[in-house]
Amino acid sequence: MTGERKIRCLLGMLGTDVHTKGIRTLAQLFRDNGIEVVYLGEHNTVDGMVNAVIQEDVDLVGISFSIATYLHYAKELIDAMNARGVGNVPVMVGGLVHPDDHEPLRKIGVSGIFGPGSATSEILAFVRSACLPPVQ
Repeated sequence: MTGERKIRCLLGMLGTDVHTKGIRTLAQLFRDNGIEVVYLGEHNTVDGMVNAVIQEDVDLVGISFSIATYLHYAKELIDAMNARGVGNVPVMVGGLVHPDDHEPLRKIGVSGIFGPGSATSEILAFVRSACLPPVQ
C-alpha cells in the first residue's frame, strides 16, 4: 500500500437486530486488509450512527441486518446523513437482504449490497472503488 491512504469504515447495526456474526466477520476482514474499522456493534440509533460518521470522519458506512427492517433503516440513515451534510459518504448494506429489495435500496442511495455468499474479494473491491480516488 505504498502512498495509499487508509480507508476508515464505520460498521454497526440499527434497531434491535442482534445477529452480529456477519458484521464481526466483516470487521475482521477489513482489518486484515488494512482498512480501519470503527465498530459500533448492535442497538444503534440513526442519530447516534450519523454522529459517529461525523465525529470519526469515515469514508464508508456499513450496516448489517438479519431482520426485515433494512429498507426502513437504510432510508432513515441516508436521509439523516444528507440532512447533516455527510450524504457523500457511501453506505453499504449486508446481511439477509432479499434480492427483490436490491433496486429499492439502490434508489434510496445504498451504494453496495452484500448478502450471504458474497465473495470477500467483491466486498473489498467495492470498498476500495467507493473510497479511493481512481488511479490516473
